[in-house]
Amino acid sequence: MDLAEVFANFSDPQKIKDLPAMALLWGGLVTTLLGMGITFVALYLLQLLIGLFEKIGGAEEVQPAATKKKVAEAIAKPAVRPASQSDGELVAAITAALALMLETSASGIVIRGIRRIEDATPAWGRAGIAEQMQNRMLVSWGMQR
Repeated sequence: MDLAEVFANFSDPQKIKDLPAMALLWGGLVTTLLGMGITFVALYLLQLLIGLFEKIGGAEEVQPAATKKKVAEAIAKPAVRPASQSDGELVAAITAALALMLETSASGIVIRGIRRIEDATPAWGRAGIAEQMQNRMLVSWGMQR
């Protein structure tokens, strides 16, 4: 029995029952190898396509460790900015908020320095926090959604 006959017999469910065990094994083996071969060829073509996109788009240059270290140090150093008139207002607002939270007088709180911390939260995270705060305010005001 040649391969074409085996596949012709595989297409008819009634004929499959009449095939000998060796023909069934042979047909199953060829089907498996054919399926795996097609899969590997498709994956190889995808790999070539991705490699082509990297060459067209240009890969990022890999920075040496020393450069990465210098960049990290530059980021870690806070930028010194001159004191402005609004700093006094900012200190007063923070002092008032702390006094309110700690339930104490503002005269007992001394703020020695203020530095801004960059917010690395993604936009969707900030949107979630804003939504939670809004829901809490609505609940506290008795205006549930």
